[in-house]
Amino acid sequence: MTRRLKSLTGLLAGILVVATLGACGSEGGDSAGGDGLDTVTFALSAPSWNSGYTTLAVPEAEGYFKDEGLDVKVQLFPSGTQSAQQLAAGGADIGLMTGEPVAIGHAKNLGLVYFASYYPHWIYSLQLPQGSNVRSIADLKGKKIGVTAVASSGGTFARTALELNGLSDNAAGLVPIGAGAQQINAIKSGQVDALALWDTQYAIVEDAGIQLTPLPVPQTASIWGGGFAATRKTIDERKDVLERFGRAIAKGFAFAQANPEAAIRDLWKLHPEARGTGPEKDAMASQVKILKVRLADQGVEDGDWGRIDPKAATGMVEFMASAGLVGKSFPATEIYTTDLLKAINDFSYDDIRKQAKNAS
Repeated sequence: MTRRLKSLTGLLAGILVVATLGACGSEGGDSAGGDGLDTVTFALSAPSWNSGYTTLAVPEAEGYFKDEGLDVKVQLFPSGTQSAQQLAAGGADIGLMTGEPVAIGHAKNLGLVYFASYYPHWIYSLQLPQGSNVRSIADLKGKKIGVTAVASSGGTFARTALELNGLSDNAAGLVPIGAGAQQINAIKSGQVDALALWDTQYAIVEDAGIQLTPLPVPQTASIWGGGFAATRKTIDERKDVLERFGRAIAKGFAFAQANPEAAIRDLWKLHPEARGTGPEKDAMASQVKILKVRLADQGVEDGDWGRIDPKAATGMVEFMASAGLVGKSFPATEIYTTDLLKAINDFSYDDIRKQAKNAS
């Protein structure tokens, strides 16, 4: 068994332990919050708030959660694995995560199911900073790959990419470079030869003046990335709550697309640390660019936010099976449902766009 598969076995064990302990407690968010609102606990797989998550701040800032009768409690977790653990244990109602934790949990019947997309494409990739002498995946042997954390999904992806392309999973070293200024300094100082990050993180790196060159991983060219998940029990018992949550998020996307600058100001209002330092004009310009990475291909133009492409979802499962992340392939429909999307998109996109255009 490779080191990567051993780590995945440990990951599953961790999820199962937490799930077992959580079974003794209560399902998260069943009680009503203040003002008669339904409480929802949302596990966001992010180390900190930044402009890549602007669309998740807008629903609170613009009152969309409240309009939908929801009191949403956001909890940040460093990885999708930890968010999946929270869902399995009943510590959260909804989690945002990429495909690995849900697909891996499927093998142990954890019952995690996506009900709306957030990542229409696979978000992880390998990129080369300026000055790297790497020209192919084969050249990564003996090199250093920068990841936010060794146990992150980016780290798993890097090891998987190595194995799928003829190298051992430990052919290159993984170097934790964190995020923010720490990450930028590590790249600029030449501590790493390649990077295994995700799309908005790369936008942040490039905005810091670092030129990047993609290092293609053919197996991930057209697969789905993941989105909002809940346990099947939560979907069955709190379907209306999840639909209202999704509708508020869809409104946030419509608002942000119509007026990106106003959306960024909503983020700064709720999370001033996300603004950073320096002139406001410069911060706004750079963060709008990062936000637009997340706004791409979301279906907002068609009033069809959250859509899940069956072919891309099947491709995601097949990729994980071929990579050994799951023991065998299975129908992708076992880890996603589109049953909530009609209700989620049942609002006036034009009204939200008008509101956004009038926002300062």
